[in-house]
Amino acid sequence: MDEKKSWSSRLSFFRTKKAIFTLTALVIVSVVLIALGATHVLQPNSSGINGDNDGGNNNNDDDQPLADVNITADGISTAPGNWKPENSSSLADGTPLRIMPLGASLVRGEFSTTLTGFRETMRKELVDLGIPVNLVGSQRFGDMLDNDLEAYGGNRVDQIHEHSTHIVPQLQPNLFLVQVGSNNALQKRDVNVTGAQMEDFIDYLLDTSPLSTVIFSTCLTNTVPDTEPMILDINQQYRELIKKYEGKPVLLVEMHPSEGFPDRPQVADIGPDGTHPYDYGYDLMAHLYTKSIQEADRKGYLRWPVENGLEKDGEAGRADETSATSELPPATSSGVSKTSSTPAPTTIAPS
Repeated sequence: MDEKKSWSSRLSFFRTKKAIFTLTALVIVSVVLIALGATHVLQPNSSGINGDNDGGNNNNDDDQPLADVNITADGISTAPGNWKPENSSSLADGTPLRIMPLGASLVRGEFSTTLTGFRETMRKELVDLGIPVNLVGSQRFGDMLDNDLEAYGGNRVDQIHEHSTHIVPQLQPNLFLVQVGSNNALQKRDVNVTGAQMEDFIDYLLDTSPLSTVIFSTCLTNTVPDTEPMILDINQQYRELIKKYEGKPVLLVEMHPSEGFPDRPQVADIGPDGTHPYDYGYDLMAHLYTKSIQEADRKGYLRWPVENGLEKDGEAGRADETSATSELPPATSSGVSKTSSTPAPTTIAPS
């Protein structure tokens, strides 16, 4: 009897031990499986949408930024791609430039010695390259013969857009130089939508003058108190905007020193009013516009302008004429010279 109880106790012990072992094994296996599953879930993008494992990020398209721009060493940006219009023409083949400078007082060249700002230097550089140039617009300003432009002091982007609607359909430029936006910052008006306003403006120019190329630029650095942060905001909007113009003849010229490109107007090149540069700063702008026009030519963006009776040379018929200005510029607030002591920059070589 005692022997039977002994065997029964032994069997019960072994059954209990086996059960404990089995339970322990199941717990271990479960823990391992849970750990493996968690590892798989936490591994980022272990497989693509079609099951292909490339180990890369698989962000949603909505989170992806617009494609990077093509940007030259001179800080001239275009949208991605190598688009070229079928009716492209080359400066080397004699394509004339009918240029409309668009903007506010910076385009007018206020506070520069000759009241021409960047326009006279840029025009001379282009003519020296053998390019026929006619600056066009409803206004005339500055001590030069070919001094036409479409620029109004104190105007914001939407205001210059409005002015352009009265003259662009008639003159049909094949090149627009757009430098506007600083007054949005100075007046604290529409700063958050300045880029959107510029987009509407550029679209209007391209649609209304379909053989045109648009070159717009970021705003210059500004020393008026509390203005520079808004300038930087607007400039970033412009840099994002250029990405939208894939397949369109649009270029962005970087004029602000924040991006590290050389030969941009610096704080020291800005005059006492905090907005307008000395002559040297205007000359830097001129060189950058000349380079951007050469870049537009290299990309095949330029086209022959519409034949509408306008001269190819803007000085034609004006040789005996005294240069005109539409109004006098505002007086300087200081006796500081409007020329910089910085050495003159080098001239532009033919491309």
